[in-house]
Amino acid sequence: MQPSATVVAPRLNRTIDYRVSLGITFIALLFGAYGVIRVLVFKEHGALTSYVPWGLWVGVYVFLVWLEVGMILTYFLLRRFLQIEGLRLLAPVVMLAAISALIGALFVIGMDLGHPFRFWKAYLQPNFGSLMSWMIWLHTLYLFILVAELFAYFKGKDYVDRWKIYLNFLTYISIPIGVLLIAVIGGLFGVVAARPFWNASVLPLMFFIASLVAGLGLLILLHLIFSPTRGTPQYERTAVRMARVFLGAIIIGMIASLANGLVIAYPNVPAYAEGLKLVLFGPYWWTIWIVHLAIGVLVPLILLGLWRTRLWAIWAASICYLVGFTMVPVNIIIPGLAYPMPTMEGIKEAFHHPKLTFDYAPMFMEWQVVVFAVGLSLLIFTVGYRYIVEPYLREHH
Repeated sequence: MQPSATVVAPRLNRTIDYRVSLGITFIALLFGAYGVIRVLVFKEHGALTSYVPWGLWVGVYVFLVWLEVGMILTYFLLRRFLQIEGLRLLAPVVMLAAISALIGALFVIGMDLGHPFRFWKAYLQPNFGSLMSWMIWLHTLYLFILVAELFAYFKGKDYVDRWKIYLNFLTYISIPIGVLLIAVIGGLFGVVAARPFWNASVLPLMFFIASLVAGLGLLILLHLIFSPTRGTPQYERTAVRMARVFLGAIIIGMIASLANGLVIAYPNVPAYAEGLKLVLFGPYWWTIWIVHLAIGVLVPLILLGLWRTRLWAIWAASICYLVGFTMVPVNIIIPGLAYPMPTMEGIKEAFHHPKLTFDYAPMFMEWQVVVFAVGLSLLIFTVGYRYIVEPYLREHH
């Protein structure tokens, strides 16, 4: 492979980046603060209704969980099984990004729950017959493992080398916990018998595939931006090998989604097919056809198919995929709720109230809460990179 461009030495001192990132974080938190206040103080929940109790916040939560778990899983698979070189020193960046996404996910789902300050009940009064209890406990265990690993990097290279066997143990433990967490979240939707659009045994598997592909897209971006191998031939070789895996993963994910859609559409059972029709031809058809399929799938396939040895194409493909993928959880959750069952079609006309409607579109304050959650994640990553990752990478330089 011939180098496509002159590589640039890594910047181990990112003072300017740190200040810019803090500025963006401050703006995001300030912008979203009023939305959070409206939830915590005035108990508002946006445009959610009795018929559509899950909306944008649940979709963002699922998306962030896919990123956090998928990033760890794909990092483990690429480094340990596919033996892709040049990823070893990226470990603290991956751990920090996963923790940041996890905190953002927990925050936004806490806003959705209605009584976030009662979270302690899930620990002191758990109901392990509920998948939500399992979800909370797995999230907590996963967070503790990631924090413990990141703490080792905070202590420095000598500490990491001394406790390497234990850190490897934590890494191996985090893999099944991450897989189980994705399966539980997929099962949380899949076991809802009253919602046929979700009620399928294949949904946990679909969530797992989605998590891997999205996590790989983010992992590639982390490598391109933060890899300490930048400035060496290994930097580009690693990016190209990851891009090849990414291309295959996108194709597999597309085939799996198509197969799932055909299984729903072919029998044309109204209770199942109505949700699919809302996704494809409903009021937000453009989110699936333009944002997800065109920008998030078709553009990356073209870029990686024609120019996968070019860094600019890998950059663009990863960004486009992640942008397009933001629509996937929303297009799973909302259409599953936004229509009455065939046996209850008359309920739409039986009662009239602003909160008794199947029409849902996120309000401005819902977007404010999402922006605040993103700002919180960015703050954790920014400060963590400055005071944990940078010192660790300098020790290896």
